[in-house]
Amino acid sequence: MNDSNSLHWSFDYNYGAQNPQFAQELIGTLRGYDPEAAIRCTQTPQIITHVYNVLPNYWRGYSRGENTEPLRIGTAVIERRKNDDLWHYSVKYENTTSGENLQMQFCCHDENYRPLTSNWSVDARNSAGDKYSQLTCTGYLTSDSEVRLRINGNPEIAGGAVGASVKLTCNWALFDVIPTLARTIQASGDGVDIAVLEDLEQLRLKSKLGFLESIQTPLPLDGYYLYGAGLLPSYWWLDGHGDVAIASTFFETLVLREKMGERV
Repeated sequence: MNDSNSLHWSFDYNYGAQNPQFAQELIGTLRGYDPEAAIRCTQTPQIITHVYNVLPNYWRGYSRGENTEPLRIGTAVIERRKNDDLWHYSVKYENTTSGENLQMQFCCHDENYRPLTSNWSVDARNSAGDKYSQLTCTGYLTSDSEVRLRINGNPEIAGGAVGASVKLTCNWALFDVIPTLARTIQASGDGVDIAVLEDLEQLRLKSKLGFLESIQTPLPLDGYYLYGAGLLPSYWWLDGHGDVAIASTFFETLVLREKMGERV
């Protein structure tokens, strides 16, 4: 198979004289993923973890002889633990090229849209080494469905309000929302409306999840999109096990490397 010609346009960032090539890295990661490992693992029940390689969509490193360094620039780990009717999320994202290290904690109701509830927190750091090297943010939803944020310990600010009937979720919970709503999205024709609190900081009210298409290479995948006012387009591809195998945004693409635990 010619790897350079096997990628869908929504995650085809194979170009120029890259070494290693984007397609080779993406396909190699997918082929190395063992979905049966989740069944064999000994992780505590009710805990699900997905580990993703982060690949850059636009890479300026050109071939200069034999390059054995991987294209991967970081890792994203999404862990969730179910306790009664709540899912407790812990997200860790590291980008080794920018020096960014992001950690998020939040809770969602055990519903299809995984609506946010309770308090949440964000700890973002980089390698700058100055007063801008760390940002902390805590937030919550008021009884009037208003997002309230406190950044670096400063006084609270309003982050926007959502309607009482609107299900507000986090973009990192979409790794569960899209598989759960896959059939509903496909049957809707025009997609389903959703409100997203991007990285638990930016409120994106007018967003839509829709079905893109199904493909067979580099493996059978069903594609979905997230479009919305103020949001950069992103594309989400589910494998035959119902896991998000590829999540591609404007600047980077997450590729599933490992999974522990099973959905209940």
